[in-house]
Amino acid sequence: MRNLILATFLLLSSVAFAQKIYNKKVSSVQFNADRDIKLYLPEGHETDTIRKYPVAIVLNNDYLFDIYLGNSKIYAAADLTPKQIVVGLDVDFRRNKDVSTVGKSGGLTDQSKKFYNYIKEELIPYLEANYKTSPYLTIVGDGEAANFLLHFLKEKKPIFNAYVCISPMLTNQSIRLLTTYNLKRLDELDNQFYLYMSSNAFEKEERKDYFEQAKKGLESLAIKNLHLAFKDYKDVPNKPAAIVKAPTDIFSTIFELYPRISKKEYDEKIKDLDPLEAIKYLESKYIEIEYLYGTNLNVRFQDIYAIEGIVIDRQDGDYLRVLGDFVMIKHPESHLGEYYVGMYHELGKNYEQALFYYKEAYGKMELSDSNTELFYENIIRIENAIQNEPKEQPLDELPFEDEENNDENPEEDEEEKEGKYKS
Repeated sequence: MRNLILATFLLLSSVAFAQKIYNKKVSSVQFNADRDIKLYLPEGHETDTIRKYPVAIVLNNDYLFDIYLGNSKIYAAADLTPKQIVVGLDVDFRRNKDVSTVGKSGGLTDQSKKFYNYIKEELIPYLEANYKTSPYLTIVGDGEAANFLLHFLKEKKPIFNAYVCISPMLTNQSIRLLTTYNLKRLDELDNQFYLYMSSNAFEKEERKDYFEQAKKGLESLAIKNLHLAFKDYKDVPNKPAAIVKAPTDIFSTIFELYPRISKKEYDEKIKDLDPLEAIKYLESKYIEIEYLYGTNLNVRFQDIYAIEGIVIDRQDGDYLRVLGDFVMIKHPESHLGEYYVGMYHELGKNYEQALFYYKEAYGKMELSDSNTELFYENIIRIENAIQNEPKEQPLDELPFEDEENNDENPEEDEEEKEGKYKS
């Protein structure tokens, strides 16, 4: 199993960036000793003074850490997830050690209670004090460690946003404990939570049954703020393949809000909106990304383009000014905001204002931009429209009424003048 997983990780590493992994020791009062961790800091952590990074705590500093980290870098490079700080813990998997549970009750042993409190009270504060962490925390484990991490769901004030359980060793007791955690309370919190749980064809039948029980029970609660993903990998050739396959579903679950607007998102949530609603949807999406993941991600141009058709084509383009102002705030260096405002004035036949904004937009474009020449056609079109507008005669060139009368009978005027002189 280990050889296959390592081979897969080597493949992942070949397309990932160079890793910055540090071996650290964290002082623990719980264990009266130092605990070892592996720490990955993403590119930019040392130099970016603004950005903060979600943290993933992996209950394994060996193969699972490698697989999670390799995939996290690939997904971040594709802009499908934010960059993450990834921490691998040195876990003692022996009986009655770090992640063990009491057979009869499903509760934690004295040793695993120490490990639980070490994560909660020592490791997380250490990470928050020393690194640029965002509030979004993920905990990841497989097998017995996946079963152990479910205990964090009982916290009245949740510690983690995302709980990743790969092939957990569920028991009747662990299912029973889940029912005691009052998970409905999560709907009272202004936050979002995610639970991913997987199974595979090579699990014991008893564990498959517990997996189905957990799925049915948690889905029946219909908790709005707890987003569930249960994946049963029935077609994998072996158990290691199920672990390797998991990250695709994990990241699409726990970072579902982060990616660019997809066709699915557009069809389900955007295409029937009116222009103002579409602009508000886009703004809200990025507010939620900032709030949930703690990253200072600016609005992507691809997402602006995704809604521009709605704004241009509906309600006579009346909200192009709103979209343009929004883009000028988010991307003041770009010509796109002024372009939308120029289009707004052009549609309203306010050609002087349209020309002003088109020229402003053109001035922001790089001469090397292949679209510069094409964009200049907007300016030419508006200048032609101004020249072809009907000219109004200036007031000072209009004849006065007396002058009009005089022009009609010039001979009569001369006779009147002569009469005045004679008298």
